[in-house]
Amino acid sequence: MKNEASIDGITVGGQPSAADLSNGMFTSVINVRRHEEPGNDTEVLVAGSQINYTVVPWTIDTVTKEDIATIRAAVDASRGPVLIHCMGGTRAALAAAIVSAEKDGSGPSGAIAKAEAAGFEIRGTPYGAFIDEYFHA
Repeated sequence: MKNEASIDGITVGGQPSAADLSNGMFTSVINVRRHEEPGNDTEVLVAGSQINYTVVPWTIDTVTKEDIATIRAAVDASRGPVLIHCMGGTRAALAAAIVSAEKDGSGPSGAIAKAEAAGFEIRGTPYGAFIDEYFHA
């Protein structure tokens, strides 16, 4: 999986392949890709499997606090390993970092540090700006 990383036990990355999803590694998959994005075939890949599948489509221009709340609820409901994915991994890392920083109380600086520790440079980008807005709104 492209840009695969872990943020406090949540796997994040780009679009998973059939092999990534057929190995039994994940009990829950959260897809933040918009339906019309090319190659967004996760729903087909998990059909008929035991994987809990949640779709919360957004871009950095459309993401809301409600989107993050839906992702958090899916993570909290999971009874095993979780994958959050997008096309390249940055949106997924943003979501996982916020969920993790909310849980441990580390706030915006914690969320940015978590994403960057996973290899996603978001400081000074619209992703970093969303984190600041999210925690200060």
